[in-house]
Amino acid sequence: MIKGNALRHQMVFMQQRDIYDYWRSQCRGAKLPSRADIEPHMIAAQLPFITLTEPVTGPCPTTGKPDATRFLFRLAGTGFYRFYNDEIQGLHVDELPIGCRADYWHRVLSRVVAERRPYHGVTKPQTPVGAHMAQFYLRLPLSEDGQRIDTILGYDHIVPLEGVIEPMASSRKVYA
Repeated sequence: MIKGNALRHQMVFMQQRDIYDYWRSQCRGAKLPSRADIEPHMIAAQLPFITLTEPVTGPCPTTGKPDATRFLFRLAGTGFYRFYNDEIQGLHVDELPIGCRADYWHRVLSRVVAERRPYHGVTKPQTPVGAHMAQFYLRLPLSEDGQRIDTILGYDHIVPLEGVIEPMASSRKVYA
């Protein structure tokens, strides 16, 4: 199923690696873990920024496509209320107040589903109260039948942008 640790070694924060390690421990050979395999007490420290997102197919009110895949937040930790200044549980990605970032998230989540593998990265979120933040994300596929992705376990580590940019800029300085 998932071979090697290259993805893990690219993760910046220990909290990301902890969730990834736990998710991997629930994989059984080529079979992906299911939502039931994930026990909240095993990731208790990260729960405020955990999401469970489901791909749903149906008419899209935004684009008008009759059989569009949209992503619904079935669960969103309490940390997201402060981040979005509102509740996001029960909303689709395209309903969030993030403007063109909805297209970005649709591509990321679609890749998790299509490729049946985890994704992680960093982005500038553009939420109402988070435009000055950096969002380090991890998206992990879950499957009830071990094959078809029906839920995506997400974890976001959100830090002030200046805390990311300043250390990077100073590490590139050359002294003679």
